[in-house]
Amino acid sequence: MSNDQNAKIEIINSQDSIILDLESIKVLSKKAHTFCLQESKKGSPLRSLQSLEVSILNDKQIALVHEEFMNDSTPTDVITFDYGEILVSAETALAQSKSLKVSLEDEILLYIIHGMLHLGGYLDKDEADFNEMKIIQERILNSCFD
Repeated sequence: MSNDQNAKIEIINSQDSIILDLESIKVLSKKAHTFCLQESKKGSPLRSLQSLEVSILNDKQIALVHEEFMNDSTPTDVITFDYGEILVSAETALAQSKSLKVSLEDEILLYIIHGMLHLGGYLDKDEADFNEMKIIQERILNSCFD
């Protein structure tokens, strides 16, 4: 897949406690994918994926995955798998969006962008990498609304 092609993006809402504007999330995720491709590193999974699946979960669901794959039983905001699956927690996003005074959908989009950047070859294990990733994801988030 070349850099100017977008992967098919599927948004799956697997939680039922929080009402979401899924169409808005899907449209903005497609825009974000274009920007993430531009930022992606050579040889990264994002450049070759033909489809991405974004599953929106609750905290209990994401905590189970977090435990199984990362040996941490706590809920988290986003988990990314190199084969093109991004899991996000709607409950974590809701709490964070209220704290930051941003919309829930914007916070979920930020998590999706974060996941796409991981697929684009970015890591956030240390403070320098985390800060670089934060700058890029904020720029991409803002670009989605231009």
